[in-house]
Amino acid sequence: MSRCAPWLVLLVLAFGVVPSVIAAGRQQQAGAVNARPGPELFKTYCASCHGNEGTGNGPLARALRHAPSDLTQLSKRNGGMFPGARVRRIIDGRDVESHGDREMPVWGDAFKSTRDGSPLETADARIATLVSYLESIQQRDAQ
Repeated sequence: MSRCAPWLVLLVLAFGVVPSVIAAGRQQQAGAVNARPGPELFKTYCASCHGNEGTGNGPLARALRHAPSDLTQLSKRNGGMFPGARVRRIIDGRDVESHGDREMPVWGDAFKSTRDGSPLETADARIATLVSYLESIQQRDAQ
């Protein structure tokens, strides 16, 4: 029995640990594939109005009643602080009581219903990614 014990331990480890390590690796890889970086989300959903650089000069900007915001100036217009929570609410749009003639889509609903094979990526995660990206493109004053 003592000669079988080491082999038994190895078998238990092989069948118990190895599959869970493989599954964890697959899950991590799937998350990396499904995660869409901020620049890609911005280009897909925002650049048509706000422009590739976020300055408000996208190809659809002239067709809108109100000029799209220059998203590179948000911090500057907010006393040097990036208004992350406000930006999040504006992008999400679901908490706005009355949209009125709001030309910007309610991305919270759109992201929630997108069926692009990314079940792990929620609307909130997409919005958070966009907010982080917008913070990264803020124009800094020359010192």
